[in-house]
Order: sequence, then structure tokens, then C-alpha cells
Amino acid sequence: MKNGRMRFQKAGIVLCLAMLVLGLFPADVSAAANNFNQKKNITVAGEDDFGHTQKFIWMKYKAPNNGYITITAKNKGKAGAGAASGIFQLFDSKKKAPLSGEFAYDTGGAPAQYTAVFGVKKKTTYYLRLQAQGAVTLNCKFTKVAKSSASKKAKAVSLAKNKLAKGIMMAGDNAADWYKVTVPKKQYLHFYYSGKANGQIQLTFSGSYLNTAKRYVVQGSEETGHAYTIERVQPGNYFVKVERADSMSSGFYTLKWQ
Repeated sequence: MKNGRMRFQKAGIVLCLAMLVLGLFPADVSAAANNFNQKKNITVAGEDDFGHTQKFIWMKYKAPNNGYITITAKNKGKAGAGAASGIFQLFDSKKKAPLSGEFAYDTGGAPAQYTAVFGVKKKTTYYLRLQAQGAVTLNCKFTKVAKSSASKKAKAVSLAKNKLAKGIMMAGDNAADWYKVTVPKKQYLHFYYSGKANGQIQLTFSGSYLNTAKRYVVQGSEETGHAYTIERVQPGNYFVKVERADSMSSGFYTLKWQ
């Protein structure tokens, strides 16, 4: 009887393996194939889109350093099939918590309609969830950005005149960046800032002789410059706090003063 049970168990294992190979049991074979660390371009065929399968497609990425990733959707449909569209969204390493809002892409529009930017943290794993409508290729490009700021006002990094500071607002990270500007004499104070963001990056300007003011780097994959001028400030220390405007935002920014 014991030998009979063992033969039955072995037969069952063999049968399960055979069914798995034949595709009779569902298997997650996309994890290895959909990895941006292994290939920068991942293509989804039209017959594998959400309309046909009613399933999301997950794409993995582990950041090698602090920086940001640029995700670009490209049309891979047949000639005359029209532009591809759909939605992708950034998630944490467990595919549970969303780290961005849903980005609706359309490969037939302007670059801002099919390109999104996300701030990422060194050695952290992320997943991009794709809801494709039609064949599409997603490209992932990483840009390294060194951290040059402090997370507390008391330790704010002194920013020298005309020196460009660069920073990252990381997806899922609530830490703010603090900078200090020391003005030696009464003068005009000109701030210049730019960035690329998913959502909004908020800059708050404050100081002893300054009414607190807020400015923003708004969602966009192309870096655009902005200016903020404060008239005739008194000598003293002034501060700039850079942070995510909400929990779904992230991105890259630059800052300098003259």
C-alpha cells in the first residue's frame, strides 16, 4: 500500500509538470522576460494587450543608483493600425502600493503624452504596471543624479552664488531637501529652478525678511526653466525647501541663485 501511494504521488507530480508545460495551469513566466535591467525595450504584442487578456503586465526595475528613470511608450502596431494607447503606473517592490498616479499614454500625441519620469532610489526594486491597448514597446532609461542636499533645515546645505544644485525626489520617499542661501548685503535675489516630474515638485522659499512663497515644477518629461525674483532682500540667511507636492509625485530638479 505504501509503495502504491508513493507511485501515485510521483505520477501526480509528473502530471502537474506536464500540464504546466502545456499551459493548462497558469504560470508567471513574464517576471524574467519583463525586466528592464536585462533589456531596455520591452514589447507587448497586440494579442497580449489588456483588451485581449484582461490582465495587467508587470515590468521590473532595480535602480543601480539614485536618479530617475524615463519611461517612453512607442507604437509597435502594424502599419495603418493607428497609435497605441494605455496606462502605466509605478508600484513598490511587492506590487502592492502605487508610487505614482496612473499615466495615460498615447503614442500618436506629443512627447509629453507618451513619456513619464520617476525618481528612484539606489538598490530599490520597482514594478511598472501596464494596461496596454494595442501593441506597444516601453523603453526605460536611467539617469544618475548625486544627492547634494540635507533632509533637515538645521543642516541645510549652503548654496553658493551661481552654483547649480541637483536633486531627486524619490518615488515613495517623504524626505525633503533643504538649502541655505546667505545674502551679505541688501540686494535683489534671483532664483532659477527647473526639473522633470511625475506629478509636482514643490519649492518653498523662506527667510527672516521674506514672506514664505511656494513655486512648482509641474509634470513633464522635458526640462523647463523657471525664475523667481525677490526684490531688495535684507542681509541674512534664506532657505529653500524642496519636496514632493503629494505622495504620488517624484522626479528630478535643479536650483541656483544669483
